[in-house]
Amino acid sequence: MSKFSPYILTTEQYQELYKEVLLFAEIGGVTQDEDVIWKMCQEEYINELIPATEAEDALGVIDATADSFVVLAQLHNYYLSKPSWEQPLYADSGWEYVSLYALEKMIRERKESYVPGCMANWLNVAQIYAKEYNFNLYKAIKEVNRSNMTKFPKAKEVGEYLARQGITAKQLLEEMSKGKNKDVMAITIPYPFSSYSAYDYHGEGLVIFRADGGKGKIVKSPLFQEPNFDHCWL
Repeated sequence: MSKFSPYILTTEQYQELYKEVLLFAEIGGVTQDEDVIWKMCQEEYINELIPATEAEDALGVIDATADSFVVLAQLHNYYLSKPSWEQPLYADSGWEYVSLYALEKMIRERKESYVPGCMANWLNVAQIYAKEYNFNLYKAIKEVNRSNMTKFPKAKEVGEYLARQGITAKQLLEEMSKGKNKDVMAITIPYPFSSYSAYDYHGEGLVIFRADGGKGKIVKSPLFQEPNFDHCWL
C-alpha cells in the first residue's frame, strides 16, 4: 500500500499527531499514575472501540480509533520517559487481523515490555478500520486532537462568552458545579505553557476548568467542541 494512502499515517503525520497529544497532555497535567494510563487505554480500545466495531457503528469506530491513539501515545511516552518521534513499524504477522486480538491482550495484561508493541499493533488496527469504514486516519486523529484542545479555551474566549451570556465567572462555575462535577474551579495557565506547542495562541493564557476545587478531573466548559468527522469520510 502506498505511503500516501489515507488509511495509514506517514512518519511525518505520526510525529505531528504525537506531538499534539503531548501538548494536550502537558497542558492538562501529565499523569504519572501508570494504572490510570492503562485504564484509559482499556476504556478507549476495549470498552469503546471493540463494541463499536461489533455494532458496526461507523461514528463510534472513527471516534474510538482516534481516541485510542491519544491514550496509547501517552502510554508510549510515559514508559519511554521521553518523547519518541520514531514511528513503530507496521507489524507483519501474515494475518492482519491478529493485531486486533494482540492489542487487546497487551492492554489487559499491562506489561511494560508490551508498550512498543501496543503502538505497532494499533497502527495495524487503525489501518484495518480506516479501510473498512473508509475514513482518512490522519484527519480523524487531527480532528480529535482539535476537539481535545477546546477543553482549554483562551482566557479571552472565556471572557467573551461571559459577556455574551451576561453572566459572571462565579455564576459560570456555579452552573458547571451543579452536575456530577462538584466545586469546579477555573485555573489560568500563562503563555508559554508548553514546550510542544504546535498552536499559535499569540501569547494568550489558557483556562482549565477542574472539579474538586481545582484538584480533580478536567471539566468540559460550554466552549468545548465535540469532534466533527464530516470531512474525514472518503
